[in-house]
Amino acid sequence: MGKWDRSTPWRQGAILTADATAALGLFSDLTPEHTAVVVVSHDCDLAQAPEHEPTVEAIVGRFIDKPDGNYLHCKNVRCLHLPITAGSRHCTIELEPRNRVPLLKFSDEAMSLVDFAPSPEFTMTQKERRTLRRWLAARYDREAFPDEFDRRMKEETRVAEHLAKAFKETGRFIPAVYFDVDDGEERMRQGADDVYTLVITLLYSTDDDREAAEKAAEQAARRVKEIFRSRCMAKDEGGSERWLWIELQGVEVMSDHALTYAQSLYLTKWQADHISLRPDPQQPMVEF
Repeated sequence: MGKWDRSTPWRQGAILTADATAALGLFSDLTPEHTAVVVVSHDCDLAQAPEHEPTVEAIVGRFIDKPDGNYLHCKNVRCLHLPITAGSRHCTIELEPRNRVPLLKFSDEAMSLVDFAPSPEFTMTQKERRTLRRWLAARYDREAFPDEFDRRMKEETRVAEHLAKAFKETGRFIPAVYFDVDDGEERMRQGADDVYTLVITLLYSTDDDREAAEKAAEQAARRVKEIFRSRCMAKDEGGSERWLWIELQGVEVMSDHALTYAQSLYLTKWQADHISLRPDPQQPMVEF
């Protein structure tokens, strides 16, 4: 049995081996070989002595064959698909915050994390660890859209559902989708003709294939316009068109290098699972 101190090999983003997963009883309906347990505690907390911080927070996830574009790049705060590419074996893991568990750093009576080393096969690059950290932080650092806007997106027009499908296959090219609703002002809207105005910004990645990413973003922009026109546009008897519920004023395509810090402050990131601030009917709080 080892000793837990600041020289511990465990770091945020480290993945447990199948042996450690089995010994610590962390798999449920999956076998240890198909279970991906990821340490999510910060490095500074991991370095603390067990008498000060006795546990490490981890998420019990799973290995999956193919990522879903809607779950890449922190697009969904309730589920993350994260490719892991730094070790001898590459994989994609699926993580959900509801599956967080505390692991003892050290115990005299049972197996604990100190008895194991991180997996040498599955390790994260620095970029992948940053993605994990952003996803963890996004659960507590995100804004909610107005209740009525959210209701219109999901129930009245079902635009949200169609957008999620549209972005499913472009996940690796479009890491973020931003909404500017009513120029950032909160307004009370009533009735289909009292529309919210909306400008959407699609941010495409320049990391791998910039031309392919820009092309995918342009195609997605056209699809977004089609969705809003088909779900939020009506014609009167004279053939004139008018917006109902939400007026899409534009879809901007921008590279991740072009987005300025100032722009990022007034744009709100849209996520496929976005819910409003005050659900109706009131939903129970999620327990962790």
